[in-house]
Amino acid sequence: MLRIIKETKKYYHQAEECIQRAFWNVYMPGCEEHYLVHKMRNSPNYVSNLSFLALDNDYVVGAIYGSIAKYNSDDIITFGPLGVDPKYQHQGIGGMLVQEFIKEAKKIGYKAVVITGVPEYYPRFGFQDCYKLGIRMDDGTQFPALMGLELEKGYFDNNPGIFKEAAVFFGLDRNEVEKYNSLFPPLEKKILPGQWKK
Repeated sequence: MLRIIKETKKYYHQAEECIQRAFWNVYMPGCEEHYLVHKMRNSPNYVSNLSFLALDNDYVVGAIYGSIAKYNSDDIITFGPLGVDPKYQHQGIGGMLVQEFIKEAKKIGYKAVVITGVPEYYPRFGFQDCYKLGIRMDDGTQFPALMGLELEKGYFDNNPGIFKEAAVFFGLDRNEVEKYNSLFPPLEKKILPGQWKK
C-alpha cells in the first residue's frame, strides 16, 4: 500500500539509497544527489516539514526535499532532489510528492516555489517558466528549467527577481561523495548519452 509521510530519521539511509538509485548515471556517471540529501539535513535552509517520502508498505520508493531559498530579499521555498526508485517510475509517485509539497508549503504560508527541473514535467502542477515570470539566477541567467509557482496569488506580478539556492547545493566534494558511496550497495558507473555533469 502506497502512502506519503514526512521524512523521519528511521528512513534516512533508505531514502538516500532510493535517491541514489533514482539519479544513478542520469546526469553523470554515478551521482551525488544522495550525498546532497545527507548534507542538506544539516543545513539551516533545510525544511523537514516539507520533506516527504513515498512508502510502499515500509519501503521507500520516492522522496522530495524542501529548503528555503531567496527571491530578491524574500524567503521562498524550493525543492530538490525529487526522486523515485526506477522500479516505481511512471506510476504518478513523483506527482503525488510534488502535490503534497505544494499543499503543505501553501499551508505554512510560503508565497512562492522556484525550482530548476524538467520543463516538460512541472507545468502540469502550475509552474511557469522564468521568462514569463521574470525570474533569473543570481548570475543573471535564464533557462527553460528555471520555473516558478505562485502560492500567493499575484506574487510574481511586476516582481521580477533573482533566485538564489542555499549554499549546500554548490561545490559538493567528489572525494566525499565517493567515500559516502561505500555505505551503499555497489552500483556500476556508466557514461551515457544526455549526461552533462563531468
